[in-house]
Amino acid sequence: MRSSIIIGLLLLYLIAVGFYLVRCQRNDPKENPQADLILKNGTFFTVNTRQPRVQAVAIRGDRILAVGRDAEMDPYIGEESQVIDLNGLFGCPGFNDSHIQLLNGGMGSHEIDLRGVTSLREIQVRILNMLHQSPSSSWIVGNGWDHHLLPEGEWPTKRFLDVISPDVPIYLRRVCGHAALVNSKALEIAGITSRTPNPSGGEIVKDPITGNPTGILKGEAMDVVSQYIPLLPVEQIESAIELSLQQIKKYGITSIQDNSDLALLEILRKLQDQGRLTCRVAMCAPLQMDLEKIQKIQQDNNHAWLYASMLYGIMDGSIGSQTAALFDPYLHSTERGLLQMRQEELNRLMIYADQDGFQVSIHAAGIQGNRMVLDAYALAQRINGIRDSRHRIEAVQVLTEEDVARFHQLGIIASVQPSHLMDDIHWIEDLIGQERSRYGYAWGSLKKSGTILAFGSDWPVAPLNPMLGLYAAVARQDTSGYPVGGWHPQERLTIKEAIEAYTLGSAYAEFMDHEKGSLEPGKLADIVILDRDLLEITPEDILKTQVMYTLLGGELIYQHENSE
Repeated sequence: MRSSIIIGLLLLYLIAVGFYLVRCQRNDPKENPQADLILKNGTFFTVNTRQPRVQAVAIRGDRILAVGRDAEMDPYIGEESQVIDLNGLFGCPGFNDSHIQLLNGGMGSHEIDLRGVTSLREIQVRILNMLHQSPSSSWIVGNGWDHHLLPEGEWPTKRFLDVISPDVPIYLRRVCGHAALVNSKALEIAGITSRTPNPSGGEIVKDPITGNPTGILKGEAMDVVSQYIPLLPVEQIESAIELSLQQIKKYGITSIQDNSDLALLEILRKLQDQGRLTCRVAMCAPLQMDLEKIQKIQQDNNHAWLYASMLYGIMDGSIGSQTAALFDPYLHSTERGLLQMRQEELNRLMIYADQDGFQVSIHAAGIQGNRMVLDAYALAQRINGIRDSRHRIEAVQVLTEEDVARFHQLGIIASVQPSHLMDDIHWIEDLIGQERSRYGYAWGSLKKSGTILAFGSDWPVAPLNPMLGLYAAVARQDTSGYPVGGWHPQERLTIKEAIEAYTLGSAYAEFMDHEKGSLEPGKLADIVILDRDLLEITPEDILKTQVMYTLLGGELIYQHENSE
């Protein structure tokens, strides 16, 4: 009996010694490397289901060293460690904009901003101001007008542009980017007349009585004119890109997936080499481009800050411009939208790209456009076999119930831009009716099906601020609160789901979820700190939320003026 007690006490002693040694080992600086930076006393949403909420994050180099409670960070604090007390501020992974046009965004400072304009007179005034400010301009370029906001909702024509600028060509992109308005001088430069045929995938809108061009160009017809717009000098483009990067970090965006011209790569490489590239950039190559050339570009641009990722194509346009492809006509119209490719051409491009291991992303907004892209992806799987391809569809504005399910079945990522809903809910049912609108912006149904969602802005077509996208996803209303109760509220996402789509979902969509998108030890320390806890506030307060700090690879690249 006594020997048993002695043995038991001996075992307890050995266990206690073991715990002591483990504790000492954990506190041994050799076993616990010193952190360069520790963010303490915060409330973090990590987007990691195994450890969703933590108080603190320790960072070493450009990586996350540890996450957990404040006290758990003590072993990582050394003489050189910097500690920031967040005083309860909210943090999450840096936002990853899955669909952006960096070059067009950067050019915005040289263009007329027409977003929200409600009269033709206001458009004229802004053009006249630009002509006064830049009298030597060879072209006037603008962006953002929406005919649904104009009197009677009618398409504008070249006539009201010709009155104020008969000699300087004008090119104004519609808010969706899939239609443009030009004046007679621009049509003259491009050689467009009443006899000019429509290009494949485009429409030169003509007066039904006279047959003359009205000045509206849709789809591929836009390129017939835009090819004559002179490019800015490289120095001005570089300056414009840097202005864009300032906005990007201000909104807590640490990664972007860009579908600008590949010519931008040279400028971005220069900024990267000089340490002036303040976000990670994944570039796209045209789907129709020679695959061997694309492989060379990808090999030459494979860096954590700048890399060429996927192939990008366009299937159709947008609902608002009536260029999104539908099986049946738009209401009060004979138009069914514009297809940029035939099914046979898309199938061929898709099969060869998939066969060579490329990731493919295709813009499709309408019911027919999405169906055709899904069919092409399904065909490629049958011919080439199933692999972790992570093919994507961009926009995904209107679907059928059947095609919602196919996204998950085929493993296709839905790369969507939620803030578009805030404009489109005002007229989408007038264009395609209630029945076809049921699966418009169907993020809730897609999420329930198991589909991976990736959020982006489509900037400069829509505002850059991720808060607008998060708000649209959880409220399904415009910023005034219309409609009461939300448009098709069953398609709402929770705020956790929306944040995940703007972080880990976007990282997954570019094969980078092992590197970023959640706050976990070993991942890149790309973090945004906000002034409100997104998980605890109302949807309306999401719109008021501001970025206090943006960290990229552990470096503080943005600090709000009131954050000290």
